[in-house]
Amino acid sequence: MKVILSIFLLIPMVLFSQQGSTEANVATAKEKIYEEVDQEAEFPGGRIEMSKFLAKIIVYPEEAMINNEQGKVFIEFIVNIDGSIEEIKVLRGVSEEINNESMRVIGLMPNWIPAEKDGEKVRSKCRVPINFVLENSNRKSRKEERNKMKK
Repeated sequence: MKVILSIFLLIPMVLFSQQGSTEANVATAKEKIYEEVDQEAEFPGGRIEMSKFLAKIIVYPEEAMINNEQGKVFIEFIVNIDGSIEEIKVLRGVSEEINNESMRVIGLMPNWIPAEKDGEKVRSKCRVPINFVLENSNRKSRKEERNKMKK
């Protein structure tokens, strides 16, 4: 008896779940994330403006400076059809503090110019490297290397 009752409960769910499937397919197509596009998403003003924005906004984490942590963080995120950014994550990082700062800065970016595929705006995956370099320690090490070579 329990088996028969379960089957009767499943039949209406299967029937109702098939209605509206075309609407679901259209919504899914709009939500698809493209990696290969005709025109890539772009920061307003291009790479130079993005570099200026990053230089202005990034705050080198104090703990990372104390520990002399440096390196390149690779961030990945989604640029939506309206240019907004979501799903920010670190692909390859340096330290927790530097990774968090990289994600914070990406989250503060203005809306991007969205990617295009076949003449339509689409959601796309973007990757941005952010390089963290302590200038004083970098200069010092270069000077030390030059002095050693002279001797």
